[in-house]
Amino acid sequence: MTRAFLVISTILVALMSTGCGALRWPGGSTDVLVASGTLEAEETVIAPRVNGEILDLPLDAGARVTKGDLLVRLDDRAVQLQLRQAPDSATRETAQLQSQDYTLRSPLSGVVTRVPAHAGELALPGQVLIAVSDLSTLKLTLYVRLADLGRVSTGQRLAITADPYPGRTFEGVVTSINQQAEFTPRNVQTQSDRLNLVFGVQATVTNGEGLLRPGMPIDATFETTSGIGAAR
Repeated sequence: MTRAFLVISTILVALMSTGCGALRWPGGSTDVLVASGTLEAEETVIAPRVNGEILDLPLDAGARVTKGDLLVRLDDRAVQLQLRQAPDSATRETAQLQSQDYTLRSPLSGVVTRVPAHAGELALPGQVLIAVSDLSTLKLTLYVRLADLGRVSTGQRLAITADPYPGRTFEGVVTSINQQAEFTPRNVQTQSDRLNLVFGVQATVTNGEGLLRPGMPIDATFETTSGIGAAR
C-alpha cells in the first residue's frame, strides 16, 4: 500500500445464483454434473487518506487502467504552500510525503467498475471514490448437493457456458470446497430445491479475452473421466 491510496476492502461483486442438474455431454457420460452460478470479480476500492476537493476524476466506469494510472487528484494547495514555506529540510520532506496523499493512482491493471464520487465534491478520509477490478480471472460460487459431493474435487476443471456466447466454452477450475454444508440459498427458484443440503464450491474462470462480465449468469459443467475437451 502506498500513501497515495487506501485499499478499503476487497469485495465480491455480484450475488450468487444457484442450481444443479444433469447434462448430456457429447462423447461422454450421460450423467454429467452441472451447476449454475453468477460470475464475480474481486473489486479493489480506493479512498484517500486526507480530505480535499476532488479536482480531477478522469475515468468513467468501464475504462481500462494500467497499474499506476491517475485515478483521482485532490486539491493540494495547502500542502504545496507548506512545501514552499518549509523552514528546513525535515519539514520540506514531511510536506512532500503528505503531498503524495492528494494523488490517487491505480494499484493494479484492470477495469474501473464503480465511480461513486464526482469532481467538485469534498472527499473525506476513507470515502470510496473509485473501484477497480482485474477481470482477467473471475470468481464463481456453485452449490453441489451432498449426494454429488464425491464427484467434485479441488483442481477439477469446469466447462463454462454463457448465454451471450452460444457455442463458446470457457475454462474454469475448482479452487476450494466449503467444509460445512448449508441449505440451498433462498434465491433458488423452487421450494423443493431450497430444501436440499448443499456444499459451496469455489472456482476461478479464465477470462483472457474479457468477454465475460461480473454478474453474468453461467452454467458450469464439471469435468468427468472423459475430460472437458469432449464439451468443446
